[in-house]
Order: sequence, then structure tokens, then C-alpha cells
Amino acid sequence: MGRLAFRAAWDGTDVEVVHINEIKGGAATAAHLLEFDSVHGRWSKPMKTTPDELAVEGRSIKFTAVSKPNEVSWEASNVDIVLECSGKLLA
Repeated sequence: MGRLAFRAAWDGTDVEVVHINEIKGGAATAAHLLEFDSVHGRWSKPMKTTPDELAVEGRSIKFTAVSKPNEVSWEASNVDIVLECSGKLLA
């Protein structure tokens, strides 16, 4: 659901994706899974990664791999809303 929400928000004008926290695989794996979705098909946006960044169409997005979302420095990325899409957290 997180990657689908990302894709849906990307071309919108009222939401800007500024931070991704994904605990498995790192930024390169996240970019690969974002590009190649077995249900929704290939996403043709150009992407580049570093260990702490995913850039889509040249726009930088902070990337972290922290297992507890409350330990992510959301304020440092100026995040207003967090979507927790793992389905593992209850509170």
C-alpha cells in the first residue's frame, strides 16, 4: 500500500513526498519495488538512490531504515503526515 500511495501522490499538487522509512532492503530495493509492481505495472519515472536518499525525477526524498517509526526524525524532513503502511503497528 505504501508504494501505491507514493505513486498516487507523486503527480498530485497537494501532497509532497519528503521522507520514506522502509526497514527492509534499503533505498535501492525500495526504488526497484516502486518501479516494478507486479499488479500495477512498471512506473516509468527515472530514479536514483544513495543509502540515505531516493531521488525521483531529480527530486530528493530522505530515506531511512528505522524499525520503530517514533524513532525517525520526521521533523528534520519537515513531515506533516506519516503513512504507516506495514500493517504491523497497532498504536
